[in-house]
Amino acid sequence: MAFKSRKKEAEAFQDWIFDIIKELRQSTGLEGFQVFRMLDKEHQKEAMTKLSHAITEPKPVDYIKANVIANKAVSTIYGHSKMVKKKDMTPEMLVDREPILDETVELMTVKEKYGLQFSVSEKIYNRSAELQTT
Repeated sequence: MAFKSRKKEAEAFQDWIFDIIKELRQSTGLEGFQVFRMLDKEHQKEAMTKLSHAITEPKPVDYIKANVIANKAVSTIYGHSKMVKKKDMTPEMLVDREPILDETVELMTVKEKYGLQFSVSEKIYNRSAELQTT
């Protein structure tokens, strides 16, 4: 109700509320996390660009595969039996996801470059299982 009022007291109260909310956001690190999410999106774009340059004929399924492998590996490390979607990951999970995505892209690149026959997901998941037990 105070937000709809045009009285000076209500406007002052509204300004005070917005200032308090801003301070709370900053003190809890919410804005910092939002910045991290933006940087994480950039990191993912860079990883997908590397993948597109490494694969002879990249298809959307290649990008999806890399991200699903990374998401499932991180989920495993954190004890989840099913894959947690990136948008539902905690900040800690997102931090751990970046190097796993890089490793996934590197393995996909090496596999393509040398025509190797192995399962990228199996290698990444086995490594994630090792990390979970340590």
